[in-house]
Amino acid sequence: MASQRTRTRRGRTRTAEQNLTLTGRLQTLIRDTASEISKVTWPDSDTTRNLTIFVVALSVVLGALLGGIDAVFVRVWENIPTF
Repeated sequence: MASQRTRTRRGRTRTAEQNLTLTGRLQTLIRDTASEISKVTWPDSDTTRNLTIFVVALSVVLGALLGGIDAVFVRVWENIPTF
């Protein structure tokens, strides 16, 4: 389907979507966004819960690991003699 084109004062062509006002473009954005969100296959509650638990556990483990590594570097840095 070909879109309608109009000519501007400078001789350029514009599509009908480009001719919309700010509110028209905003309405189009909201309508298109709602359409795309309705196409999403959302996970069920069990999957969401399991993945949330996994992310929190992984964050705790990595936080402890990085904290331990940081503590080791601090101890090493404090024991380096200064001249």
